[in-house]
Amino acid sequence: MHGPTPSEQLRRALWTAIAEDDWAQSDLDAAVSAYVREAQEREQPIDEIRRSLRVHVQQVGLGLTADRYETVARHVVALAETAHRGVFSARHVSRTLSLPVSEEEG
Repeated sequence: MHGPTPSEQLRRALWTAIAEDDWAQSDLDAAVSAYVREAQEREQPIDEIRRSLRVHVQQVGLGLTADRYETVARHVVALAETAHRGVFSARHVSRTLSLPVSEEEG
């Protein structure tokens, strides 16, 4: 038996984020990233990914005010655009990195 699809993971993460009003969740970040990755594998353009994400937000957030819907949708689309560019891996890490100080900063 297979695990949940990226779409199912996204809906669950959205539901939790909306219910808890917590947008700094690694689950949401990971779900959006997986959703975008799957869409890219199907060669889906970013505009189609954005539309699809807005539909997910609309379905999960039934009953949200128009302003609240727009805020949630913009946040999710921004995460997707970042993931689509390939610069998004996750927001939460378990270790701290020490970077050397450059001579210009020094």
